[in-house]
Amino acid sequence: MTERDAYIQKMEAEQREATARFREIEAQADLADSEDSLDVLTGARAFSDDVNRELQALRRADERDWERVKAGAEKTRGRFREHLDRASTHWEGLREGYRRQREAELKALGAQMDGWIAAHQRTRAEDSLLTREELDFLTRGLKTSGELLKNLRHAHGHAWKTARDQYEANWRDLQERSRRIRAEGAAAPEGASPP
Repeated sequence: MTERDAYIQKMEAEQREATARFREIEAQADLADSEDSLDVLTGARAFSDDVNRELQALRRADERDWERVKAGAEKTRGRFREHLDRASTHWEGLREGYRRQREAELKALGAQMDGWIAAHQRTRAEDSLLTREELDFLTRGLKTSGELLKNLRHAHGHAWKTARDQYEANWRDLQERSRRIRAEGAAAPEGASPP
């Protein structure tokens, strides 16, 4: 294998690694909260295409053009890596923002649950808004949501998307149960519902 062939193979391997990194970022595209966020992906895709074109040019370059084409490929590859670094940082910020927002929602529901539990313990009457089973279900649901949020902190790419989907499903179930309880509480006589 010539030095030239070895260089091209090295460039191709690095491009495969960068493309895998891009696909991990792309897997979270539905987190994009603005056109700017989507532009980050579009830009990365364009830079990736540029690197692939430069690699093709390297394969076809003759001895006279080799150094010029090689310099162009290096420059293009560097731009792609810089863009990927910016995209990774941007997406990490989006993931962190999503996680913080969900933690705040979870804390708010936890505080509401604390109020319900206090009311339940105060009244202990048969006509209490929450039955023991409902309290147990909501307590378990809050704990599960907290654990799923912890998983989000360490997941990336497709694993992050799966963890987020699990969290969202659990959260919807909790919210639906909470809405039903509040609706039943609104229909209950005064004094039976927690604050």
